[in-house]
Amino acid sequence: MNNRPKLDIKLISLGAIIPRLHYGINACKWWTARGENNLQEGVYLYPIRVGWQTALEINNKCFYTQVLEGNEQHKNYPGYQCQLELKFSDIESSPSPAITSLYTRLVSNTSTKFSGPQILGWDDPSILEQSLDGVEFQPFFITVDKYRIYIIALGSNDTENDIARIGYTASFIGNYARESAIYIQRIDIDGCHIEIYQNGIMKEHYIESTPNSVWILSKKFKKYHGTQLFGLEHPLTHQTLAKHQTLKCDITFWENKDIMNHLYKYHLYRQTITNIEWYQFFIDWKKNTNTIIELYHTLTKIYPLNYQFKERELRAWQAMLKATGCTNITPFAKKESKVCKRFVNYIYLYTQ
Repeated sequence: MNNRPKLDIKLISLGAIIPRLHYGINACKWWTARGENNLQEGVYLYPIRVGWQTALEINNKCFYTQVLEGNEQHKNYPGYQCQLELKFSDIESSPSPAITSLYTRLVSNTSTKFSGPQILGWDDPSILEQSLDGVEFQPFFITVDKYRIYIIALGSNDTENDIARIGYTASFIGNYARESAIYIQRIDIDGCHIEIYQNGIMKEHYIESTPNSVWILSKKFKKYHGTQLFGLEHPLTHQTLAKHQTLKCDITFWENKDIMNHLYKYHLYRQTITNIEWYQFFIDWKKNTNTIIELYHTLTKIYPLNYQFKERELRAWQAMLKATGCTNITPFAKKESKVCKRFVNYIYLYTQ
């Protein structure tokens, strides 16, 4: 049971997902598990976003805590810094020392200690959920004995085989030459890869046709199947792969609300506001004799007046249109919309 006092934490900045950090060699350092978790079932992760910033007011003084790229120990790991006006803490490798050290420096005769995750808003579900903004696939880890296998990317589902998805990536930390190392496993068009890194330097690289054969080639972790170490035998991986096997359709099925709802929940539900007539958008378009639309102008008809679209929303709509059989026919020399200069006014076509 959490006995910590409830604090009024405000999210100031959402920050950003940086692909080379969140999906790179040190990806496992840039995702965190929150709440009560069952390690046997697998644990979904939340991103530690660069630039994420929260504020906490104590005695009419506002303490800001921010996530940075790098700390004193490692330039590619998260760093945490707390600020009060023009005073700053050191850049720490965990959030708790950042705010605690600054607070004790400024407030005499105190032994107060703060929970870093709580100060960053990660104990507040409504704030934590916002960290997933723009995250198409939420990574997770599963356990194989003492090892945590991080499933970082599911890859493309263009192939018929769910398991051999191009781009699938999993990693874990294990020993190499008696020192800690990061093992990156990925499935690519030319086969299954294992890359072993220490201090950001690749020490070994193996490639073979299957997860089992590449681990046999490496002569490491012999007590396990390669599919175990890739995370491919775990039920959560199977469930997640099945969930992300995207349904597609064409205009023939636009009036099938079950199919369209499935596509909506996959592509749009978490990426835009909910009180829009998204389904009527497709029905009206189908009834129209003109099979071509300008995306931005058409969307403004179902959104509130002067609604400001976010880039992720328009990307989600583009994915939705592609999944429902529409084709982007925007000319190569794209021109900005006169109404919305930030976005290209993509032109879409459906065929009967």
